[in-house]
Amino acid sequence: MKATKVYKRIKRYRFIYLMLLPVVAYFLVFSYYPLALGIFNSFRQVKILGGSKFIGLENYHNIIKNPLYLRALSNSIIVGAGTFALQFLWGLTIAILLNEIKSKIVKSAIQTATFIPYLLSWAVVGGLWITILSPTGMINGFLKIIQGDSFRPIVFMSEPAFAREIMIFTGAWKGAGYYAALFLAAIVTIDQNIYEAASIDGASRWKQIIHITIPNIASTMKVVALLAAMGVLRNFDQIFMMANSSILDKVQNLLYLIYNDGIIQFKIGPATAAATLVLLATMIISFTVRRLLRYDDSYRD
Repeated sequence: MKATKVYKRIKRYRFIYLMLLPVVAYFLVFSYYPLALGIFNSFRQVKILGGSKFIGLENYHNIIKNPLYLRALSNSIIVGAGTFALQFLWGLTIAILLNEIKSKIVKSAIQTATFIPYLLSWAVVGGLWITILSPTGMINGFLKIIQGDSFRPIVFMSEPAFAREIMIFTGAWKGAGYYAALFLAAIVTIDQNIYEAASIDGASRWKQIIHITIPNIASTMKVVALLAAMGVLRNFDQIFMMANSSILDKVQNLLYLIYNDGIIQFKIGPATAAATLVLLATMIISFTVRRLLRYDDSYRD
């Protein structure tokens, strides 16, 4: 009886299932198969020539005791969390300010200017900021005007003291416009009658933002925070484009080190073991943030 119901359901929705087959095949071939192969290789010693042999948890043991990976984990967390925090606050501020602007032309111009960096690749953005921060770039040009004859150019991209801050700032600068677009989309859906009632009661615009705007976009803020948490350890393009030997010790993250070991040095076993640990760490971070934000409670109410 149960098999008959299943057959009838499949027959009824057969065209939908047929449409889903290419999607399922895509993920099986390009996502799940490489993932399974990577996890499988993390337990093996893979050679350039010849076969591979099973070595158990040796790759994981070598990764955990390797100080380079511990330092890369620290860099990943510091730069990733710092970028997320600044990007989140920056995007929220832009969205609130855009909502206060009445001129559609000005609002569109500002929104476009803040969103364009998100559309550009890190090859473009990285090159732009390397030029701006160069000894003959815009920042040193301003400093020269201020300091006059006593000015000595600062090589920002070669100073370890500035390395993490530069990565955090440039990462937030690139992504803040995207966050602002998400927040603004949620803000414009708020019932304007609520603002009018608050204004009649004497609430200032600042109080309206604190007590009306932010509470009404709390669910969107949770979604954005969760998505950002999933990407804390996955920043590769920025470091690949902007890092150099002078500051690499301060900004080299897990994905960059995995790339160096797996692609450049062909240490497939350790690289896939580290990638598997990054996957597990991302899952743990996402689950923790989800619980802290009480993400699921927002959709049960």
